[in-house]
Amino acid sequence: MHLKDASLLLQVRAYIDSNLHRNLPISKLCREFNTNKTSLQERFRAYCGISLHAFLQQSRMERAVVLLRETDEPVKFVAMQCGYRRVHSFNKAFKSYAQLPPGAYRRSSLQFTESMCAVESNINPAKSYTA
Repeated sequence: MHLKDASLLLQVRAYIDSNLHRNLPISKLCREFNTNKTSLQERFRAYCGISLHAFLQQSRMERAVVLLRETDEPVKFVAMQCGYRRVHSFNKAFKSYAQLPPGAYRRSSLQFTESMCAVESNINPAKSYTA
């Protein structure tokens, strides 16, 4: 891959990361970076190993996971921060990604965190363990 292509694709990835809350059709990315759709999609797949659309969806779901774990914001807010205008569409995409609806995922991650905190508080750092 040429340095010029790598630089463009890094810029596209950075643009996507900082604009996940927006509607990002591939046509908009092409206009933003002055390239054609087929060329951008082919170069992205060659460089990243996945399609541009799959990367966008994966990035949105990874952001959703972080927001669900680390904030108390309503699912509707999380959906909007991940570029979804309709909560139903977000719920469907998230369930496909995490095998749980967003609310259930948040509850299960909170339970896991609470149980890990309970385990850590029972550990005696002064106790010596030998093999």
